[in-house]
Amino acid sequence: MSIVDRELERLEVLRAAKFVRAYLECSDTIQAGVRDMLDILDDPTTDDNDRQVAIATLADALFPNPYKGQLGMDLEESERDAATKNDELRHVVDEMDREEATFAERLRDLISRKRLTQEQLAARIGVGQSAISNMLNRQCRPQKRTVLRLAEALAVKPEELWPGLQ
Repeated sequence: MSIVDRELERLEVLRAAKFVRAYLECSDTIQAGVRDMLDILDDPTTDDNDRQVAIATLADALFPNPYKGQLGMDLEESERDAATKNDELRHVVDEMDREEATFAERLRDLISRKRLTQEQLAARIGVGQSAISNMLNRQCRPQKRTVLRLAEALAVKPEELWPGLQ
């Protein structure tokens, strides 16, 4: 092994050690979220957009930056802040908000029509009941792969849940 190869290997180990150390310092809840993001990155069906979101989420979870004196940044607050500074972003945020509201309404309606509980739907797609509750109450925005799994579990086309989903 050449000196350059050894140095590259050493740098990779140092980067991995930084990642592992940050992971071990996290709460159990954040560690679970990190594992979920790693699963997304490891999934060959993950598209580029979901991959970028997972990477950003990992970075925020493991190496949070202080925002207004606190660690991390609330997504909704970040969106509102950006929207006040840029008309184009305001339109994007408004459209995302409308799409999310439509999704939550449609998901609630489908759960009711299919006579499912949140727990049953959660089990079908491999998440906890709280994830379903968070989507229904618009406390989280689902990733595309989650919408696709929900549609499959509910036996509907993905567009019936999230119009315009590509």
